Amino acid sequence: MNIYRYESNMTTVSGAVSTTTLDIRGGLLRQVLVRALTATTTVFRVSLAESGGINVLDYGYHTGELNDTGNAGALPLPVYGRYNLSIANASPNDTFNLRLLVQE
Repeated sequence: MNIYRYESNMTTVSGAVSTTTLDIRGGLLRQVLVRALTATTTVFRVSLAESGGINVLDYGYHTGELNDTGNAGALPLPVYGRYNLSIANASPNDTFNLRLLVQE
């Protein structure tokens, strides 16, 4: 079993930031982790979209951390290609650690 790990640290500007993964050869998305690094009270929204702009996951508001490992029913999710992970409505602006784990 192979695990593809995409990780990035980004700082929101005006409450938003996004990043695009490298090509994923295909697999099952097993974890989406987004963690505010400076304040545990930071509120934010997270979405995951295919490279063509089709939104495949849209998480509501979270405070401090979003860690989806499948307990909410959205994962595992079949993935292939590039994906855009976006943070929006972050208050206050913060630095975030983002992680996607895909089982190939």
